[in-house]
Amino acid sequence: MRTTVGEAVRLPDRRTTPALLALCAFAVMASLPVALLWGLAGGSPAPTETIRPSIAADDAADALPVWRAVTARHAGFDVDAPRWRPLGQDVSLFRRSDGLAREVFRFGLAEDARRHAALVIDRSDVPAATPAADLAAVLSDLGLSATINANPLPLATKFGPMATADMTLESEEGSKACLGFALRDGEAGIRLTGWVCNGGPEIVNRQDASCFVDRLFTVGVRDAAIAALFARAELARLPCSAAAATAPASPVASDRGGRPMPLRLNRL
Repeated sequence: MRTTVGEAVRLPDRRTTPALLALCAFAVMASLPVALLWGLAGGSPAPTETIRPSIAADDAADALPVWRAVTARHAGFDVDAPRWRPLGQDVSLFRRSDGLAREVFRFGLAEDARRHAALVIDRSDVPAATPAADLAAVLSDLGLSATINANPLPLATKFGPMATADMTLESEEGSKACLGFALRDGEAGIRLTGWVCNGGPEIVNRQDASCFVDRLFTVGVRDAAIAALFARAELARLPCSAAAATAPASPVASDRGGRPMPLRLNRL
């Protein structure tokens, strides 16, 4: 019987499919090294585009500090200012997401035509800045705007000389002349800022501002550096004269016949 070439190499039908699959697998495996070598020889550059270009922007946005009002039974400070209390006293406590603690004492309103005063105490690492920049930052945080001009004359207080700035706040009936002040103590990790405003454009009496700052004291601050700062301040505190009062002073605020006032480490 004569057999053709095709008939000689033809596999039985039951073995044709596995043979083809094996042949395809062998061809794929053999082509992988060739493709790899071809890519290396061509010097294809690695992709430089980041997977998420907005990651840096997202992190920067998350890093912005956020203020939150807090409620606490006992704060770290208080201001015993009987000459300012009839204007209305508001005390607010805040915490910032980066750890900054703030206590705000306000007497009167910045927006009306009456006198107004404020003391702001910040505790934590605050970036270095000029006194005018410190005042501007605090005013911005409180939602207030004012013109601020540095004043070369310091304010005498029980904490020592405080840098000052001339400020102007806009009220319902015009502008208020204010004296701003700022002090930093790096050892105690504390920053004091504030201002005293008249009801109109009259220049602020510096004795009024000094007496207002001197009414700040601590209540329950368990920090040795802050306690030492206020202890030294009380030793340096001078009595406020009656001429500095714009309202009748209480017996507590009297100067005891010219004798030094007792140390004030807590509320009278």
